[in-house]
Amino acid sequence: MSVFTDRIRLLLGRRKAYAGCFLDERGGLTESGRAVMADLRRFCRVETSSVTVSPVSRTVDTHATMVAEGRREVYNRLLNVLHLTEYDIHNLVDRPADGNDTENDDE
Repeated sequence: MSVFTDRIRLLLGRRKAYAGCFLDERGGLTESGRAVMADLRRFCRVETSSVTVSPVSRTVDTHATMVAEGRREVYNRLLNVLHLTEYDIHNLVDRPADGNDTENDDE
């Protein structure tokens, strides 16, 4: 086995693990996968700037900005590993599975 072959095997195994959590047998998001990705889309601030301004100093809070950018990086990794289409991504809507509409779940 070469390092290259081992790396490919590792990546394919990782994709299979992610797919098992989020995708159905046709490769589309499961209902739970859709709910999680929609929640992460909001939580990771995908559609807004990750730049965060301190409410106290009214200047850019570099630490909070880097935290926000880290969240976005995790979301983008999921999209990359799952190979979601633009259509799939566009149709991610945050719909609470339990019927409770939690507006600010940043914890």
